[in-house]
Amino acid sequence: MLERNERRPTPALAAMLAEKDRRIAELERELALVKARLATSPERKAEVAAEPARPQAQRTIEVTRIKRRHGEAERKAMREKHRLQQAKGREAQAEGNAKAALEGRSFLYVGGRDCQVAHLRQIASSYGANLIHHDGGLREAVSRIDNVLPSVDCVFCPIDCISHDACLRVKTGCKKWEKAFVPLRNGSKSSFARALESLSQGDPIQ
Repeated sequence: MLERNERRPTPALAAMLAEKDRRIAELERELALVKARLATSPERKAEVAAEPARPQAQRTIEVTRIKRRHGEAERKAMREKHRLQQAKGREAQAEGNAKAALEGRSFLYVGGRDCQVAHLRQIASSYGANLIHHDGGLREAVSRIDNVLPSVDCVFCPIDCISHDACLRVKTGCKKWEKAFVPLRNGSKSSFARALESLSQGDPIQ
């Protein structure tokens, strides 16, 4: 039960409060509509679409860069492979030409070790050349050197495996018959092979 001193709102005040509530509700509806329009605007859609796309675009750029670097590395490797193949081809051709320069030649090898003779002949054969061996006077007569010299193009002498007399005989005979004289550092296969390679490249034998 209302106390006698409590006053009821006047009709005018009640109308003002009602109008205020209505205005607040209206403003809230307008704000909701504005938010909705903003959420569905093309600009906002573009922004929303771009937000998740940015990381993907960045990844795409990185992948593209990696692929480009990989492609450049592959092209570089292919160019290097092609260059090496060309170099090998030129080397093989040069080697073939060098070996052809000694093809049909006849060489005399004086001294050395008997166990190496078969290997030395095989090396000479790889150049298409024929190798005649003289043991330097161990079992064969030194005079036989004079008989062989006119028919050969060049004479090889390993200075560590030949007698002084045989070496002198060879030098004298080469000067007489104008044959090339090639002293070898030792009687190894590699020493003879290097000498043949040098001859094939320079082809000093006339």
